[in-house]
Amino acid sequence: MIVRKAIDEQPDVVCLSGLITPSLDEMVHVVEEMRKAGLTIPIMVGGATTSEMHVALKIAPVYDGPVVWVKDASLNAGICARLFGKDGAAYEAELK
Repeated sequence: MIVRKAIDEQPDVVCLSGLITPSLDEMVHVVEEMRKAGLTIPIMVGGATTSEMHVALKIAPVYDGPVVWVKDASLNAGICARLFGKDGAAYEAELK
């Protein structure tokens, strides 16, 4: 459903949030399906069960677009400003 909506709506960014441990595997699945669909929309990942390490080791490697772990949703606007700002390419390189 997330992938279909991303294809239909073409958002600037997709945000995934995990509250319980099973959502970690589901996020990997969603990102794999987005890649299979040819999407490279930036993804922000956050929520109680997520960690920077999990995003770096399990989610980012299976996706061709930028993947950002977000500690707190209040940081989303700043991250978007970096992703879509004049130094967006440098920030994407930093993420990898």
